[in-house]
Amino acid sequence: MSGEKAVALPHRPVYSACTVDGEHRERFTDHLEAILASPVFRNSKRYAAVLRYVVEKAFDGHAERLKERNIGVDVFGRPADYDTASDHVVRSAMAEVRKRLAQYYQERGENSGLRIEVQPGSYIPQFREIADRFAPVAPEAAEPETEVTPLTEPVHRRRVRWKLLAGIGIVTVACAALITFLVRGASTSSDPLTRFWQPVLASPNPILLCIGNLEGGNPAHAPALGDAATPGLTLRAYHTMPSQTVHIADASTLARLAGFLGSRAKPFRVATQSEADFQDLRNGPSVLIGLFNNDWTERLVGKLRFTIEHPGPGKFVIRDSQQPSRANWSIDSQTPVAEITRDYAIILRAVDSRTDQAVVTAGGISVFGTVAAGEFLTSARELQQLDTEAPKGWPQRNIEVVLSTEVIRGKSGRPKVVATYVW
Repeated sequence: MSGEKAVALPHRPVYSACTVDGEHRERFTDHLEAILASPVFRNSKRYAAVLRYVVEKAFDGHAERLKERNIGVDVFGRPADYDTASDHVVRSAMAEVRKRLAQYYQERGENSGLRIEVQPGSYIPQFREIADRFAPVAPEAAEPETEVTPLTEPVHRRRVRWKLLAGIGIVTVACAALITFLVRGASTSSDPLTRFWQPVLASPNPILLCIGNLEGGNPAHAPALGDAATPGLTLRAYHTMPSQTVHIADASTLARLAGFLGSRAKPFRVATQSEADFQDLRNGPSVLIGLFNNDWTERLVGKLRFTIEHPGPGKFVIRDSQQPSRANWSIDSQTPVAEITRDYAIILRAVDSRTDQAVVTAGGISVFGTVAAGEFLTSARELQQLDTEAPKGWPQRNIEVVLSTEVIRGKSGRPKVVATYVW
């Protein structure tokens, strides 16, 4: 009827197949990591391994190897002549992978515009992208403009529109000026805390405080035993699960950082490294507490100049990729605690290219370094060291810092900057 307005129905994206090469491969690689890091797959080493295997084989151009027997041999360690008719391990695992992929996309919606699918009866993954993201309509096929032209539009409506546009323009200019003023003010502030934290505090979104736990960085604890909804899991067992256990020193560092953010009236939320997923890191800035016990920190730092390594049983080292033979920033975890005299930590403040969000790390080789990192990040006096040790202009750039701290009778001393890198 003429008095009613048409209501558009929700648009469901149409996906089309695409060839994974070049830029597409990089995007789908990141997409795969996001899927595997989600709760749907993170706690299942078995199904995650199957999905990674079939996707990487397809990436490498070996889709012809994606047959039941080959997957059984390569992923599940079956002998080459095993009986696929009686051993359903691959079929069962792939059915579960399909179910979990469907669950992932149902929960995550269409945020990424990408999909990885494995059709029933096949082990070869298909890679799809929303059609209208990569197939723009040609000019001659474009829909005609539905807006009334100024020549036929009533004069009073044109005046209202121009006033609205003028108002929007004024507001935009004012916002740009305010942002420029705030950025310049932060960069010239004498407060080192403000200069360091400005990229994080400037975000309108809450900050994720992601703390490491006993499950982090320890393959022996994967897959997880379950969660609170696991049938038959007793309260006693739940309390002692590695995923539910954090070190008191890490908790102390968490409290220190939470107190700092509270003093700046910045909202935050807390999650363990087991609970947080890739989407959580995309939703806003994050602070990662812990180094070797926080898988998210290990993934992030592993690609930077100062990286972390496990060169041998019980041995942990922070390595400078530009001086790989140097290994003096290290600790042997088999050393008696009373004999530990020094620890090291990595501080990072950067914009993560995968999430486009600011991230800060506070993690030591052991808990003593993590405590020192927390003190460093919340103390104007300690952060003042960056003006001396880091290159000029560091507040406006990404920065990675190696700290050293003296340990006396199980207590951390003052953090000291021993190396910096900005980019």
